[in-house]
Amino acid sequence: MAHSREDGNGQDSPGRMLAAQGFGRASDTKLLAVVLGAGCAGRDAVSISREVIDGVGGVAGLADVTVAELLRVKGIGPGKASAVVAAIELGRRALSGATPGVRLGSSGDVCDAFWPWMANEKIEVFSCAMVDAKLRLIRTEVISRGTLTASIVHPREAFRPAVRNAASGVIFAHNHPSGDPVPSDEDRRITARLEEVGRILGIPLLDHLVIGADSEYYSFADSGDLEPQVSCYRGMVLK
Repeated sequence: MAHSREDGNGQDSPGRMLAAQGFGRASDTKLLAVVLGAGCAGRDAVSISREVIDGVGGVAGLADVTVAELLRVKGIGPGKASAVVAAIELGRRALSGATPGVRLGSSGDVCDAFWPWMANEKIEVFSCAMVDAKLRLIRTEVISRGTLTASIVHPREAFRPAVRNAASGVIFAHNHPSGDPVPSDEDRRITARLEEVGRILGIPLLDHLVIGADSEYYSFADSGDLEPQVSCYRGMVLK
């Protein structure tokens, strides 16, 4: 039987099997193998995928993987590495509902970016939106998953994406699976700490939204819970 280079092993390839069985039931390694397509001499796509995922500390680590990091894995060339990074970026955009370059000038704009996917999450998800000096979205990124506590949302991890992307400002958002957007005492403590760290880093915290049900949300900026650091959010421009 003839086998194509793309499938690697014909009808038993991950792509063919998952198309029949359903992608939602697939393992992380098999999903990545489909993106990679073919393996290389002595290695199939699944084993390469396993090395990649183990190397970044689990599937969540793929969110920050770079082409340069992927090229260190035997069996991955520039084409495969670019395909993986592009697929991750596409998935990020599909989930966020926000396109890089769109202006986040108000809490309503931020809600539009996060609510479509956050409202359906069954656990708390803490995310950030990074903006440039004109409040244009650079990118969004999930920081953590699980009940929001100071131990889970560490300022170092929360601001790492903003530092890496040279953001001029950052907006955080997390959901309440209960549907009630009223912030908890822990939400307020974490926000105060993040505001302080943002001031130290020179990356101001512009807002923190708590996303609830039916497009409802709580904005720390709109409610006056954040001290203005610069005249920037809700219609003006960063200095």
